[in-house]
Amino acid sequence: MTYEPKTLGDKLALITAARPKQTLLLAIFKVLIFLGNLGLFVAVCFLTLLLTNVLPSHEIERDAIMTGLMVFGGVWVLFILWQLAERKRSTTTSHGLLKFDRQGFMRNLRLDAKTAIIDGSNIYHFGHEKKVDAQPLGMLAHALREEGYRIVCFFDANIYFTLIEHGAFSARNRHELGLLIDIFGLRADEIYIVPSGVQADDFILESLHQLPISFAVTNDLYRDYAQKYPDVMQSKHWRKGVVLTKNEVKLRQHAFAQPLRIAG
Repeated sequence: MTYEPKTLGDKLALITAARPKQTLLLAIFKVLIFLGNLGLFVAVCFLTLLLTNVLPSHEIERDAIMTGLMVFGGVWVLFILWQLAERKRSTTTSHGLLKFDRQGFMRNLRLDAKTAIIDGSNIYHFGHEKKVDAQPLGMLAHALREEGYRIVCFFDANIYFTLIEHGAFSARNRHELGLLIDIFGLRADEIYIVPSGVQADDFILESLHQLPISFAVTNDLYRDYAQKYPDVMQSKHWRKGVVLTKNEVKLRQHAFAQPLRIAG
């Protein structure tokens, strides 16, 4: 019987397990690098002891040589630390969607459940431009949740600074998840803040690619990702844009049982 994964974590575990294993030649190369580093360490220690005993009467020459050895040793230590970091990165088996999930809920998403993937930063900026700030995002998340959708809301790493700039809370406040929960009406296990230096777009599209019953809530067309995710964009319903008409928030290609009206 063929194993069928039931959750996103199960599916991504199969993908990472199928990655090519380390070749014998690469393993030998890494062993040689380790032995070379060990040899350098022994040589530096030996030369330091030797020069300390051999050049006791030539303080200037000894100090210059010792300084050179210290500089060389420092560079060597930095090189070792870099290698250890690279080894840790290369041996990480977690898929990116799971690796950067601080709340730990992505792995439990069921593949047979319908999921609404919200581009949180995009929809928030839409609301801010319309002078209603967080209301559209919060209302959409609530309405879709009521319809049985599992909500996953991605934010860029700078979301806290953006909210501070817009006066949502003071710069003296700590950047805590509770702020986003209060402002947007989201749950802790619905919020995914991507790492700094990357955009949420790739995480959103990768989620759409991995979750078979899902669509994105966004006004972004993601044209730059058309070649990377052609299977996602083939569907006519892979994304649903947001509009605001006469104080009513609407989701394109989707009809809510009750209109979502902005308060005030």
